[in-house]
Amino acid sequence: MQYTSKCSPVSILIASRQNNDCEKILDILSSQNDYKVTGIEKDETGAIIKTGLLNPDILILDIQPSQIDSDKLIPIIHRGSPSTAILMLCDNSEENNAARVIRAGASGILLKEKDMDKLVPAIEIVSLGGYHISASIVIAHFKTDTYANNFSKHITEENNITFSQAEQCIITDLAKGYSDKEISIRLNYSEGTIKNSIAAIKRRTKLKNRIQIVVYALSIGIIRMEDAAAWEDLDNK
Repeated sequence: MQYTSKCSPVSILIASRQNNDCEKILDILSSQNDYKVTGIEKDETGAIIKTGLLNPDILILDIQPSQIDSDKLIPIIHRGSPSTAILMLCDNSEENNAARVIRAGASGILLKEKDMDKLVPAIEIVSLGGYHISASIVIAHFKTDTYANNFSKHITEENNITFSQAEQCIITDLAKGYSDKEISIRLNYSEGTIKNSIAAIKRRTKLKNRIQIVVYALSIGIIRMEDAAAWEDLDNK
C-alpha cells in the first residue's frame, strides 16, 4: 500500500535508555529527509515532559518504564500532547503486553530484535493516523500454531497487494463485525457482490478467513484498532 508523506517534516522525539538502541534509531532516520528528530530523552519522566513541551508528531518510546506500566504511561503522555502518535519499541519479553499497550493509545509496536527494518514504514503509517503492529506480535496472539504458521508465511512475505476504496470499506465493516447482509445495506451493494469481494480478497492475499483479513489490514494500517470487533466472532458472520 502506498502512503503519502506530510508536506512538512515529521517531527520525532526519541525516548530510549540504551545508547546503542538510540544510535541505531538515529542511523535509520538519518537517511530520511522527511523526518526531523527534535529531542532525545532517557526515561519516562523526560518523555512525558518533553512530549508536552514539543508536541512532536511521533514519540518513539524505547523504554520499559521503571515507575509505571507502559499502558499507564501512554495516557499520561497523551494528556500533555493528545496529537502525538506513540510508536513502541519492545523486546520479546514485553510482547504479551501488546494488546494492553494498543488499547492504551499506542499507534504501533515493533520488536527491536526483529522489526527495526520496518521502522521507517511504521513511522509513515502512524504519522498518517494508521496503526502498525509487528507481525510477530500479531501471530503471538493467535490461538493455534497452525493458524499462526499459515498467517506467518504470508504476512512476512514482501508483496505489493493493494486494496480498492470499495474493498477497504468492506474490510472496515468486517472489522466492526457486520454480516455480509449488513455490509451490503451499508455500502449499497448486493449481498452477492460483498461475498464475491471477500472471496476475491482471500484469493489475492492468500489469507484463509475473515479474521486473517482483519489482522492483516490492522498490520498495514488500513483500519484502526478501535474499529475491530472481537476477532473470534468474525468468521461466524
